[in-house]
Amino acid sequence: MAKPLALVTWSLTAAMTVLLSALLPSSGLAAGKTGRVKAAETLLPTDYIAGAWWLYKSVFVENGRVIDRSNGNVSHSEGQGYGMLIAVAADDREAFDALWAWTRENLQVRGDALSAWRWSPDTAIPVADMNNASDGDLLIAWALSRAATRWREPALAVEARRILKDLTAKATVKDASYGTLLLPAAQGFSGSAEQPGIVVNLSYWVFPAIEELGLIEPSFPADDLVASGKALLEKGRFGSSHLPADWLSLRGDHPQPAPAFAATFGYEAVRVPLYTAWSGGAPLSLLTGVQQRWNENGANVMHVMDLATATAMTAMSDPGYRAVSALLSCGLDKAGQASSMPPFEPTEYYPSTLHLLSIIAISERYASCLPSQN
Repeated sequence: MAKPLALVTWSLTAAMTVLLSALLPSSGLAAGKTGRVKAAETLLPTDYIAGAWWLYKSVFVENGRVIDRSNGNVSHSEGQGYGMLIAVAADDREAFDALWAWTRENLQVRGDALSAWRWSPDTAIPVADMNNASDGDLLIAWALSRAATRWREPALAVEARRILKDLTAKATVKDASYGTLLLPAAQGFSGSAEQPGIVVNLSYWVFPAIEELGLIEPSFPADDLVASGKALLEKGRFGSSHLPADWLSLRGDHPQPAPAFAATFGYEAVRVPLYTAWSGGAPLSLLTGVQQRWNENGANVMHVMDLATATAMTAMSDPGYRAVSALLSCGLDKAGQASSMPPFEPTEYYPSTLHLLSIIAISERYASCLPSQN
């Protein structure tokens, strides 16, 4: 595989012209009907997203499958949802159709509209576990809904509603203390002898998706889920920096780090500031502790944090995680200054995906943080 482009700058002017003219004329992305790349002064955030998506899919997407190359080349419903969502933002209908077709054929194999969470290329049975991942289903439905609007395809919205109805029926529960909750999956998280009490993952509350999807399917409890997510975000922060835990147990009067998982802020919870900053109504002010920890000593590097001891563990130094920090800082500061969004270069599947999502979120929610195009 060809080595990805070594440097892509965040500038929406001269550097974007170089990027697009070097990479995109033959693909038609960011080009007019004549195939010529747009002049620098007319470039928009969507052009940057299209260019970054071109790089991303050249590394991580093959035949409609988003590949986690650092994890045995597996694919997940989460990754398919992310890929479909970014393809819509980049106005790449061909890639979206391929991703959706692969997802339908290989993951929607449960007998309902939900997707099996994992597909492995190196096993006799690629889908060994039929359980779903609720964030993956949310992301797929969100991508379908946005695609229906962008490309005027009502049938895609019908598919999104099918997913939402099954997700509501099989992976939401009403709790007397916390309200309507999104279970991480249809099976395994509602309490058992081995794991008493409901266990949730706050990073599965994809706030902007929940908010938008509530507009297309009345039976989907969007308002209730947003409310419970806000409550968990307020009550489920721990340690001196008030960081959210990767996994929460709701047994007892207050949320606690789930005993079956490491008591950390880590690779799960790092998505909480992304989804909260992307939201129209989630309480971003509750994440000032995350921002302070990120910016500690001026390093702009978050670590996996032991919540019991406030000990920094593994550094999350990839540019993709720093992109989430840039988005969070923009949302909290609201000063209109240019964002510190790092340049996009594909590294590993997960942080590269968060990087692209952060770019989309900042372009949709915080245009004042984008560099001036004048």
